[in-house]
Amino acid sequence: MSSGDLMRRRREAQQRNPAKVPKTIDYQNIDFDVFGSLLSFYIRSVNIVVSRDLDSHMESFGLAGGTGKISTILLTGANPGLRPSVLAHFIRKDRSAMGKLLDQMEKEGFIEQRVSRVERRARELYLTEKGRGVVHKIRDVIKRQDDEFFAVLSPGERDTLLDLLRKVYETYIDMVPSAD
Repeated sequence: MSSGDLMRRRREAQQRNPAKVPKTIDYQNIDFDVFGSLLSFYIRSVNIVVSRDLDSHMESFGLAGGTGKISTILLTGANPGLRPSVLAHFIRKDRSAMGKLLDQMEKEGFIEQRVSRVERRARELYLTEKGRGVVHKIRDVIKRQDDEFFAVLSPGERDTLLDLLRKVYETYIDMVPSAD
């Protein structure tokens, strides 16, 4: 990618998500201390930026703000009858946060929670008509957003980064299905 393309992409990203740039200091010369060599710093920082960018694409669906809404719709749509505990495991939500998210998604009409026919104490998740109606649109938007956001990387770099992040995820998350 040329430096002109990179600058254009940065301008476009800043227009979608204007950064609050400090006005009182020369922020170009900040010493990042140990953070400059920590993967965790860059992962957390990029997560914030990519989440804000994704939120800007999801506002029209009523799915901006917070985390887990898109994952809930897509994973529930792909796995009707999914148990909340299984969903929580893969999207890294604790029981309390998962309950709040599901209540919100149900209130907004995207999902419904049903009592399991097999195990009466368990709940299962299903998409509502509204939820089913947005699945394909959401999938298209998040694929496009992902392509645009990570266009700074070559296809090979993207594949490598995905492989590395998947490896770390699979190391720390039990029962991850295969990527194929």
